[in-house]
Amino acid sequence: MKKNTLKSAFAALAVSAVALSGSAMTAFAGPAAGQAYNAGNLDPSKSAIKPTLTVSKETIKLDEAKANPTRDVTITVKGAADKYAPTGLHIQFDSRLKVVTKTVGGKVIYAKLGEAGEYLSQEQQGDGDNGFFVATAASEDVGQDGVLWKFQLTLPSDVKGGDKFPIEIAYKSKPTAEDLFTNGDKDEAGQLMQAYVFTQGIEQGYIAIDGPTTTSTTTTTTTTTTTTTSKTTTSTTTTTKATSTVSGSAATTTSTVASSSSTSTTTKKGTAKTTAKATTTKAKTTGKKQDSAKTGVAGAGVAVAGLAIAVGTAFAFRKKED
Repeated sequence: MKKNTLKSAFAALAVSAVALSGSAMTAFAGPAAGQAYNAGNLDPSKSAIKPTLTVSKETIKLDEAKANPTRDVTITVKGAADKYAPTGLHIQFDSRLKVVTKTVGGKVIYAKLGEAGEYLSQEQQGDGDNGFFVATAASEDVGQDGVLWKFQLTLPSDVKGGDKFPIEIAYKSKPTAEDLFTNGDKDEAGQLMQAYVFTQGIEQGYIAIDGPTTTSTTTTTTTTTTTTTSKTTTSTTTTTKATSTVSGSAATTTSTVASSSSTSTTTKKGTAKTTAKATTTKAKTTGKKQDSAKTGVAGAGVAVAGLAIAVGTAFAFRKKED
C-alpha cells in the first residue's frame, strides 16, 4: 500500500473549517464553491481526464416535503473510472438542513460510500454545523464512475413552497493541506485531473420545493354620493375586485363583491348638490347660492399582499493535504 497516498488523502482532515460567503447554485459544471483552486503553471483544459462530480438535484411538491422531510443526496463521478483513488471533499449545505448521522463504534458516520468507491478505504468527520468532510484512498487507482457518496438531509419543519436549499462541494486549501481528486502517483496527469475537477468539473446540487406562490390584489373601483334639496340621501356603492394568482399548478381566481349603504336626512334649505366619483372621473353640480350642507364619502384602498420567499445562502468549507 502506498503510505504516501493514504497520508495525503487523510491529512486533509486536519484542515480547520473556514466559512465562505459564496454559494454556487449552478445547474452546469463549473468551479467548486469556496476558495478558488490555484492550478499554478498547469492548464486544466489540457487534462486528458476530465471528470465531473455532480451533487444530486431534487424538486418536490410541498406536500411531499412535509410528509417525507428526510431526502437522499448523492455525489456522482463521471469520466474517471480507474483513474483516481485519493480524494478529499468538503460537502456544505444550507444551514436550515440537518444531516442524518449514525454512530458506529463511537464514530459518527455522515455519509456512505457508493458503488464508485467500493474498493476504496474512507475517512470522514464533521465540518461545522452544516457540513462534513469525506476522504478516500487505496493502493491502486480503483475509483469508479457512479455514486461515490450518499447521505441524507432533513428539511426544516417550516419548509415553504418556493424554498431552495443549496448543497455544494467546496474547495479548501492551506499551505500544508488541500482537498484532493487525483491518482495514487500524484503525477502530472493526476494533478491536471485534480485541477480540472475543482475549476471546471463540479456540478452543484439542491433540494427545491415546488409549492404555490400566491399574490392577492384588492381594489375599490366606484364611490357615489348624492345630496338633494330638502332631503339628503347618501348612497355609497363600492365594487371590490379581488384577484388571487397562484403560480405552479394552482389556478387563478377572480371574485367581485359589491356592497351598498344609504342614509336619509331632512334639511331646511333648498340646495341641490351632487357629487359622483367613479375611479378617475369627478362631476359636481351646484344649485342656487343658498346655505347648504356638504356631504362626502371617501373610498377606502386596500393594500396588496405579497408572499416573499427568502432563500438561505449556504457557506462552503474545505480542507487540504500534508
